[in-house]
Amino acid sequence: MVYDMKKSVRYAALLSSLAVGTYGATAQLYAADVHSAVKGRVHAHAVVSNKGAMRVAPSAQHSLQQVKSVVATDAKAIAKPDDAALAVKVNLHPAHKPLPEQWYTGSLYSPSPALPAPGMVAVEPYITAGLPAGAYDSNGRLNTKKFAGGQHNITQFSLLKYGLTDHLSLYLLPTYGYSWGAHAKPSGLKFNDLPVEFQYRFTPHYTPSFSVYLGVNTPTGDYSNLANASEGVGQGVWAIRYGVHTQFALPFFKHAMRIRMWAQARQPVTTARLRNITSFGTERGFVGRGHVGPYGNEGGSIELGFTKKWVFALDLYHTWSASMSARGYNTRTGEKVYNRSGWAGAFNVGPGIEYNWTANVGGIIGAILPVVGHNTSRSISPQCAVFAMF
Repeated sequence: MVYDMKKSVRYAALLSSLAVGTYGATAQLYAADVHSAVKGRVHAHAVVSNKGAMRVAPSAQHSLQQVKSVVATDAKAIAKPDDAALAVKVNLHPAHKPLPEQWYTGSLYSPSPALPAPGMVAVEPYITAGLPAGAYDSNGRLNTKKFAGGQHNITQFSLLKYGLTDHLSLYLLPTYGYSWGAHAKPSGLKFNDLPVEFQYRFTPHYTPSFSVYLGVNTPTGDYSNLANASEGVGQGVWAIRYGVHTQFALPFFKHAMRIRMWAQARQPVTTARLRNITSFGTERGFVGRGHVGPYGNEGGSIELGFTKKWVFALDLYHTWSASMSARGYNTRTGEKVYNRSGWAGAFNVGPGIEYNWTANVGGIIGAILPVVGHNTSRSISPQCAVFAMF
């Protein structure tokens, strides 16, 4: 476990150093774009994309199956942004050639900065499927036997973001899910735990930018006294959400390439009161409490424009989850019960193709593919989404 924690820390540190090393250069490109806009050579507005993804306009820019594979949807501390006509306060120093206009929807997994204007609303409904493809053991070996990866599932979640000020945004991620198969009863349609988060962007501009996140996971999903284990979609605990995010854009042949890097964690601050069948793997007659360890993810994404409307997106990220446990006794047998999972983690890739009808409306289709992991199920997740900003 210590080894994996160190590996995650080193990975996050590498991402941070890359961000610092490129921030200055992209800020110069941003200033050059604004300078050109003032001279009338480009439009003087920034357009936002998916997942709080701003389109680089002429101005630069997951046992709950191991905590449900690091809370599958949490994987998206995301949102979207931007309106039109944003006045940017920067020193107008001619630098490099301005970036070409590029529209973005945002990659499948990456988070985004706070919206650039008060009153702005960004919405992105997602539909994603979970196709079991085995499970990784504690040594990282993949077991591909039938049903090793758990149940099939379909999840619908909608990224909702609202600009409170020009630097501060409110983010919500309501999520519904349905699972079936693996010799278990279907879950029925279930509402998961609800993330609520405030996002603050320190920079006056959207790209390049540096943002921080702070919020809570509310225990709204079913987790205790269940009819069957498939119904367990929640953790039953309150958790603090926090993280950092940066993004910048660079020239890519005749188009713009946007890069994002982030690190996020969730720290449970309460325990769950458990009875009978629960999402912690307990059975009928159990009475006790459940403990959830911290979990999170870190990674990076790139978006490469082929045309102004067509974009290739790629996420490369790591999800991790500390041990979760249930301690109590069985009222039927009188025996003490202690269930504990181990540290879990996985490295994932998420290729996708974006198409943007306008600067404010776009869509993306792709899939999340775990490539290596340990103590976690392996599920291939095809997904699609549509983004709109108002």
